[in-house]
Amino acid sequence: MTDNTHEQDGAAVVQRQVHYTADLLRSLQESIHRLRNAAEELREQLETTGGDEATGARAQISRLEGLIRDCQKVEKVIAEQSTEFARMLKSEHELDLGAARAAVECGLSRLRAALATELLLG
Repeated sequence: MTDNTHEQDGAAVVQRQVHYTADLLRSLQESIHRLRNAAEELREQLETTGGDEATGARAQISRLEGLIRDCQKVEKVIAEQSTEFARMLKSEHELDLGAARAAVECGLSRLRAALATELLLG
């Protein structure tokens, strides 16, 4: 197998991982959104139907509000990560592994030449 084939295989693996993770983030974002909506609906029901301290409605409302805030925080992080993955997916098409490899090989050749000269002079 050639080095170019290894690069293509490696790039394909990375691309699959990025797509898979992006799909997971989208799914998680949708689940968190549904959970937050359900919590908000339940909170509204508890506030509407009332309830006294004996039923614990106020404590339940407080816990639901905490859950809603937590959902919002998670949604924010997921949105940021989704943006980052979108940027990565866009930039993956801009990567030129062949050009990067050629640049590294060129640099190594110059380094070898410099070291060979130094060894001859030293």
